[in-house]
Amino acid sequence: MAHRKMMRVLLVEDEEINRLELAQVVARAALKAAAGGGDDDLVLDEAENGAAAVQRVRDAATAAAAPYDLILMDKQMPVMDGHEATRRIRGMGVTTPIVAVSSDGLPADVEAFVAAGADDFTSKPLSKEKLGDILAKFRLA
Repeated sequence: MAHRKMMRVLLVEDEEINRLELAQVVARAALKAAAGGGDDDLVLDEAENGAAAVQRVRDAATAAAAPYDLILMDKQMPVMDGHEATRRIRGMGVTTPIVAVSSDGLPADVEAFVAAGADDFTSKPLSKEKLGDILAKFRLA
């Protein structure tokens, strides 16, 4: 059986408890996507606000490390919100899939994220099944 490459995910969420829950969902979904692979198949970086996310993406682009395979972006955060962070990341020429993950799921919220450059939107809570669909959509599973 072919071994899939390591997956790098950036999780952008200001609430620590939500980051912990999302990190567990991502780890379980990545383990399933790796078809029994180990924890070494996933690198999960976290950012507590949009400005930190932009810096992590910038650092990844200039480092020897591989770029992110997926960015999961919250909307409401201190310092810089998810819309602005998404715009700035796209402004750097980054094409990594960005999926908005927010409890604000009104059509206007979804449209604002897409206008900022997000590739997809999913409402909280993010389940393993929803994340599995996202991984499949972007051919990461």
